Amino acid sequence: MGTLADRIGTPDGSVPDLGAFGPSVPPSFVSLVSGHEPEGGVEGSDWLRTLPRLVRECAERWQLRATGPVRHGMAAVVVPCTSAEHGPAMLKVTWPHPEAEHEHLALRAWAGEGAVRLLAADPSSWAMLLEPAHDDRPLTTVDVDTSCEVVGGLLRRLDRPALPGTTPLSQECERWAERIRREGPAVLPRRLVDRAAAIFTELGGEAGIDDRLVHTDLHDGNVLAADREPWLAIDPKPMAAVPEFAVACLVWNREEEATSAPSLREHVRRKVEITCAAGDLDVDQAMMWTLARCALNAVWEAERPDAADADFVTWQVSVAKAMDG
Repeated sequence: MGTLADRIGTPDGSVPDLGAFGPSVPPSFVSLVSGHEPEGGVEGSDWLRTLPRLVRECAERWQLRATGPVRHGMAAVVVPCTSAEHGPAMLKVTWPHPEAEHEHLALRAWAGEGAVRLLAADPSSWAMLLEPAHDDRPLTTVDVDTSCEVVGGLLRRLDRPALPGTTPLSQECERWAERIRREGPAVLPRRLVDRAAAIFTELGGEAGIDDRLVHTDLHDGNVLAADREPWLAIDPKPMAAVPEFAVACLVWNREEEATSAPSLREHVRRKVEITCAAGDLDVDQAMMWTLARCALNAVWEAERPDAADADFVTWQVSVAKAMDG
């Protein structure tokens, strides 16, 4: 197949050609990133034009050979490869944005305990070489109760003192409370506006709120089967926070199963309870954070400059209501 460095192409029109990884970066990824306004970094289309060079430089630096086609998430491409030093690996190159800025630091702190190992990193290129995991076997392939037990256990294992420089939850809560008060009445029932704003204000002001390193996007789509352990976390969005804050994204995931359950309220509250039991977390706090985060998601979605997803807004409001009382 040739070395990764030899087989990387150059941009061809609006779709970067990555040669050995397939005909191009997947069009679905191009559509996600192209034209994206900068978030403290580079505009999406400009970054896409630099992507082949970034991958080529990483391949040369780490002596990589491609072994499969490009995969992608919302803001990063991932290339299966072989490293001369580490063996099988995954090269991840991310479009620069604040949520991913400290991903490599969190992975280094966890050192493979409950998360994929960081093999190498080049923060200037937003690139990492990672331990491989089975992206065709996410935790969503198991039943809901088991997935909650696994995620709860991972939240417990990933618990560490907060890293210097990571975004403090208390700081974000101040902004979120204000936004809910300002924009929420157009989207949410008044009770949810008041409850969500109060949660962000009150819980966000508690002692110790910024003390722990937390993977704030630990839903069952971000947990993969692996060879070294049954399940490993990927794609952290680290914050200086409390683990209860992270339960929400697991709860609002797998919407279809929740809406087909005999009682949506009982289904989503059970998810919180199982996760907290496995993670030794406070159930009441996890439910309050879930309410507030779902209310905020609904507000964010309703404010999208393009067409907002009304079904997503309704779903987030439904989960928030289920956490109330």
